[in-house]
Parts: sequence; structure tokens; C-alpha cells
Amino acid sequence: MRRKIATVAAVTALAAPAAVLADEGPTVYGFVNLSLDYEGYEDANDSSNDGDLAMNTGLSHFGIRGAEDLDNGMEAIYQAEVGWTYTGDATGTPAEGGERTLTYEGKEYKVDADDDWITQMRDSFVGLRGEFGQATFGRQSAANQFVYDGPGKEWVAQVGTPAGALHQSLPSRYDNTVRYQAPGGMTAGGGEVDAQLSFVPSEGEHPGDNIYNAYASLSDGPASGSVSLWHGEGIAEDGNGNYGDASVASLAARYDLEVVKLSAQLSAQDSDADEADNQAYALGMSAPFGERNRVKAVVTQFSADAAESDYTTAALGYDRFLSERTELRFAVASTFNDDNSDATPHAYGAYGPSSGVDPAAGETQSTVSANLRHTF
Repeated sequence: MRRKIATVAAVTALAAPAAVLADEGPTVYGFVNLSLDYEGYEDANDSSNDGDLAMNTGLSHFGIRGAEDLDNGMEAIYQAEVGWTYTGDATGTPAEGGERTLTYEGKEYKVDADDDWITQMRDSFVGLRGEFGQATFGRQSAANQFVYDGPGKEWVAQVGTPAGALHQSLPSRYDNTVRYQAPGGMTAGGGEVDAQLSFVPSEGEHPGDNIYNAYASLSDGPASGSVSLWHGEGIAEDGNGNYGDASVASLAARYDLEVVKLSAQLSAQDSDADEADNQAYALGMSAPFGERNRVKAVVTQFSADAAESDYTTAALGYDRFLSERTELRFAVASTFNDDNSDATPHAYGAYGPSSGVDPAAGETQSTVSANLRHTF
């Protein structure tokens, strides 16, 4: 029973991809998330500790998806998904004080204090599925494709997630993505290689700058793993207006010993624009106990090419599954920064810091969080 609950919670949290959609539709899905966080951050603007309580919506989102049988034995599939905020998240409505500029996935937005704001368009596409596999067209995952393959799976939308380090500056998603997924694979039954190829035309600084991706995952009994390779033309910028190619690679593995799940992941970036050959490493464990409980831990190391810009994040968590769709989660996480790093346990565009603090470089930034989430 406990493994069933843990498995269902983990899968639904990631909002299942189109390959497992039902043949009827449309279906409304998503999750509502709220965390109460104590953000114990040092402010870059003064020497005091500016820790404060804050509420965050994390990755709250909803969507509509479905499939329709076609006369030729294929299916037409579709999905439209948006994320939203209803608290003071740094990616959503700002705190009191008027308009401010927010940067999200490389784009700037001006948000007024009185605005209610849909934070982003998430994975949204149309496609065809049949014996040939599946082809989809639209806005689809980029770094989201791999940042939750390893230890991040237990930390989706929670402080301490390794996703902020592992994504290597690759955005969560790209518009204009053409994706092919081979038939079979983990999303259609498990125990096989799940392979897919993606192409993003003219995404870089100049027309003709394209992005290419190959992804494969394997599940064999208690072991699973994945590899993802991205190469983009003209997508890396050195801060002086110069653009160049960049490549990102990720390798993840998980092993289920029943009493504990062990996971590891590494990712690396090779950038021609600024020679930013950065690496990130994450190690994690999670262990169920009782009927509806889980403890977990993760340590993430980001190793930067730039001098004194490394950081390490360590987090401990406890999850209580109130039902198969409702979780209560607690976590404490700290980020230990080198002199030129100002990272916090809030990462990967999910939220925060929403207390208005501009984190100071070279400081240890900590968060204590209580998180309630319902999946529908």
C-alpha cells in the first residue's frame, strides 16, 4: 500500500505526458500547491539577516488534454497547460511597492502590484499517435525533460530541489518544438527503452540557428536511467552581445531497494560564447515508512567555470500522504555559496525569494518550508 501511494504521488506530480493520455477527453488536470516558508536570507543591500515568512504557489498549474480516434487507426492528441500564482512569488504578483521587472526563462515582464498574473504557458501541443510512435508540435519541455529524472523526482516544486543546478541554463520549455517519440517505451508500459528526438527551428539569435535534442530512458526492474543531449546554435550569450553554440548533457540513474530508493544525476554545459563549462551533481535518497510516510534527502553541487561561483545545496524532507492525491510536505534546505555565488534553496523559476530580499553573495541561505499540495 505504501509503495502504491508513493508511486502514484510521484507520477501525478509530474503531470503525465501525452503518451499515457486516455482515448477520451477532454480531461482537466493539474495541481494546486501552497507552501509557507521561512526565508532566512542575508540581504545584499545591508548586513542584517532579512529572514521573513513568505507564501509561494510553487508550480501550481492546470491543463486540458485528450485524444480522439481517427479513421486510419491513429489518434489525434492535444494538450494545453498554464501555470499561475496566487501569492507573492517572485515569478508572479510582486509585493507592495508598485511595478517591477521580472525575468522568467530569459524573458522580462513588467508586473504591477495590483495584477493577477498567469506566470507562463506550460507544455501545450497537438500531435498524432499510432503504430509509428508519436509526433507532437508546439511548446514542449526542454530542461524539464531531464531535471526530474534523478533525485529531483521527490522534490518537484519544493525548496531544496536540485533542478536549479541541473538545468544548466537551459529553459524549462521551448516554443516551436517538433518532437518524435518511438513506440513502446516507459510511458507505454515500462521495461523498455523510451527514445525521442526533438527539433526547434530558428530559436537562437539569428534565423537558421536551430536546436537539436536526443533523449532516451530505460527501466529494467528496480533500476532505471536516462540520458539527454541538447545542442543549440547561437543560444549562448556572453553578456557582451556575443552569441555562440552551447551543448547540455544529463545522465541520471535510480535504483529501488524497496526499503530505500537511491538516485544520482549529473549534468554538464559546454558554451562557445563564454566558455562556461559548468557541471552539476546531485545525490539523493528516499525511504517510505509506515503506511503513508516518506523521508528524503538530497545534496547538490554546482561547479562553475567562473571563479568563486560554486555552491552546494543540502536538504532534508518529510512527506505525509494524506491520500493518493494530497500531500503534506516539510523540508529544511540550505545553500552554501562561494564568494561570487548568491544562490538560494528556491530554484528553477519555481518561486522565491518572495520576501523581497536580494540575496547576498558568499552567504549561506536557508529555508524552512511547510508545503500542501493537491493533485487533480
